[in-house]
Amino acid sequence: MPPKVKGKGKGDSAAAKAMMGAAAAGPAPKPKKPPPPPACFSPEDLAKFKELYKEFDEDNTEKIPLSKIPVMLRKLGFNPKGAEIKELFKQFLEDEFVDTVEYHEWLFMIEAKMNWGDDFELAVTKAFADVGHDDEETGKVDLELLRQELMTWGEPLSEIEFTDWIRLAMKDKTYNPEDGSFNYVKFIENMNAKDEKYTQEPINFFKLDQKTLAAMAMKKAQEEREEQERKEAEKRAREEAKRQRMIAEGLIPTD
Repeated sequence: MPPKVKGKGKGDSAAAKAMMGAAAAGPAPKPKKPPPPPACFSPEDLAKFKELYKEFDEDNTEKIPLSKIPVMLRKLGFNPKGAEIKELFKQFLEDEFVDTVEYHEWLFMIEAKMNWGDDFELAVTKAFADVGHDDEETGKVDLELLRQELMTWGEPLSEIEFTDWIRLAMKDKTYNPEDGSFNYVKFIENMNAKDEKYTQEPINFFKLDQKTLAAMAMKKAQEEREEQERKEAEKRAREEAKRQRMIAEGLIPTD
């Protein structure tokens, strides 16, 4: 009869079974590799995107807080709307509880935003031209006229908000106090170049709901044109009626 192994008990038996089970299950699964970057990006593009990503990865964790993504997209020249940001997070993050963005997710967000297009700056510029009555699209309007319109249309600006506007416009030299002109094209470019260090939402800080404002401005401009055409038609009709009376009275010859 073989001798009993000293010290062998229930605990050792359980540990042995656990080891056997682990061996049967095989090695632990390897971590997933991030997918390759979108094929549409050149090496130069990827270098630029990586540099921007590192700039915001302050703790070198290779993860960016969600709150930084809108600012990062604006630094690339985009103007993402709130709904677009939510859709990007929904599409490219693992679940709604994730609070950071990894580099490969960042790249796919850029690709998606490029495919969606970006009409924000164009729409705001058009709104400025319409509201400021810049019919020839010179890029400049009378600031006082613009102020009157913006305090009436859309979500009206308050006096204090417009005071802030003038302060910024004077600081970046887009407002000329000598002639009252306002270079709205340059102002939009400057505001879009700023990040959250200056304003939480460039342009929107001034309550410019660009599409609504542009639509309202164009509608108002159309109404003004129609009113002007109506007045001119009435004036021509009065002049013609007067001419016909003078012809009837023999005061002027017939044609």
